[in-house]
Amino acid sequence: MRGKRAKQYKKLMNAYAHTFGFRAPYQVLMDSEIVIDATKHKMELVKGLEKCLHGTVKPMITQCSIRRLYTLPTIDSKSSTTTTSSSSPTSISSDPPSLNQTKKDAAIALAKSFERRRCGHHTLSEPLSNFDCIQSCIVSPSGENKHRYIAATQSRDLRAYLRSIPGVPLVYINRSVMIMEPMADVSWERREKEEWGKFTIGIKDSERRA
Repeated sequence: MRGKRAKQYKKLMNAYAHTFGFRAPYQVLMDSEIVIDATKHKMELVKGLEKCLHGTVKPMITQCSIRRLYTLPTIDSKSSTTTTSSSSPTSISSDPPSLNQTKKDAAIALAKSFERRRCGHHTLSEPLSNFDCIQSCIVSPSGENKHRYIAATQSRDLRAYLRSIPGVPLVYINRSVMIMEPMADVSWERREKEEWGKFTIGIKDSERRA
């Protein structure tokens, strides 16, 4: 990681620590897509996260994301077709993502090495989308990131939604590089409000002592 970016990320995590109480080991909740991309790029996912976040991490993955990896289409390298467990071979499509069997197995093994986050959706016949599952795990009924999760996801829609929740650090992979998004406006507003509150309390304390 380049020096300038590393300094920015360290400063950013310090801001999350001071305002929202984040502490290492950081709980990083990952979706199936970031596991797939890490496998494709042969990245050491946990090592990359720790380098990006400047601290040890507790990697986690939901039950739905694990199930989605098992149902991932596989590419037949000889015939250049994609197969699934429930359908006959079809033309390769980029949506949903596909892997050859070796990489699919590697992605599943990587995901299974993480702590399983019980999402409560295991009784459903089909796993929820990464968006629906992960947002339900991160966002409390009061609209807060109560458990201080860091979201590691390739979903642009999910990241856009989580920017509206105060105190949710967002991480994704871009061309085999781990990227942390700048703090969202709603989080900065919360930070500025708390800093102003501390400042006014300090003024009142000084006036009382005078």
